[in-house]
Amino acid sequence: MKKLIILLFLAIAGPVMGASVIRQAKEAIKKKQNLENTAKKLIEEAAKSETKHADKIECYVLAAECWKRVNEAENMKLYLKQKYDTVKFYSSIQQMYTLLEKADSLEQQPDEKGRVRIKHRRSSHDMLLPYRRNLFVGGNWYFRKAQFTESISLFRTFVDAAESPVFENDNLLETDTLMPHVGYLTVNAAYLTKDYDAIVHYTPLALRSNIQNASIQEYYAKALASKGDTTKHLAAMWDGLHTYPEHTFFYSHLMDHLIENKEYELGVSVTDSMIAWCDTIPLFHYARSLLMLKMNRDEEAIKDCDACLALDSNYVDAYYNKGVASLNLAVIYTESACTDINNPQCKRDLEIIRSLYQLARLPMERVRQLQPDRQDRWAPALYRIYLHLNMGKEFDEIDDILDNL
Repeated sequence: MKKLIILLFLAIAGPVMGASVIRQAKEAIKKKQNLENTAKKLIEEAAKSETKHADKIECYVLAAECWKRVNEAENMKLYLKQKYDTVKFYSSIQQMYTLLEKADSLEQQPDEKGRVRIKHRRSSHDMLLPYRRNLFVGGNWYFRKAQFTESISLFRTFVDAAESPVFENDNLLETDTLMPHVGYLTVNAAYLTKDYDAIVHYTPLALRSNIQNASIQEYYAKALASKGDTTKHLAAMWDGLHTYPEHTFFYSHLMDHLIENKEYELGVSVTDSMIAWCDTIPLFHYARSLLMLKMNRDEEAIKDCDACLALDSNYVDAYYNKGVASLNLAVIYTESACTDINNPQCKRDLEIIRSLYQLARLPMERVRQLQPDRQDRWAPALYRIYLHLNMGKEFDEIDDILDNL
């Protein structure tokens, strides 16, 4: 009998307690007192498994109403030019959106009797819509203060709300002119906080802004790489190359990939198409020289280096490639040169070999001038050059440098 009484009490107590919290909340809202604490109690009540379905919904709706009153109080301070809590001003709006979205989500689920009743969607829509622009303003405020995580949070609420059933008849994704700009700011904030999921999710929206689209595509590709999605990463890189050829990030990184995988012929094909598109970008000619070196086509590599240096006389990597290609030619020619000192051809071959080392000397010395601290790069090459050119003083200097290395 005692067990029966306890069970009956528990069955009755749940709804009564829920009703009590709701009743107290309505009173607090009416008096505009203790609103934040009331909202917290309502949310806790809604989270209880024993709270009735309808009461859960009511708790979320009333909690949103509490935060609306909080926002109105801060807004009044702003209107009266009094000191107000900026963070609370924006966070209260976000709370309203979050809570009414939860209420709508619950309304889409069957209650204890299997019924689905969409009761608050219209009123939720009408409550939230006037505050929508302030979500953008708040996100922008945080963005300017370099509080990018908070900025992303408000922007996410702004975008996600447009996809919510609460706003299903507004077609905000297409009609709200702020939407693409929010996407752009969100991707930039996500890039700065390494929020790769957010970058991937909001890039399509950001690209609609037509603001620095090449950079947005770059962030997208980098995010996919960081997430380990190699297939989509490469697809994004190729798409970026075709859509934004002037943004050399895509070309240079694709060349790294192709060279690493020894896809030299494809690299040459892509590079030739880039040079045909624009032959005044030094990078394309330099990359082609590197591909030629990988394919043992040293004479072509030298020509590509000269083309690069004609556009940029300080392109150190082009000087280096030219020096390497010239050294390669000298070594190759030496292997087949005449070694019979009584043969006139021997003298001619020695002159040709010397001229090739001379050809290698000037670019390698230029590398030294441009990168004096990179001794490991130019010293071994100059050691060989000075040795074969019989330049004693210069050779001794390089020999000392190598000893120190």
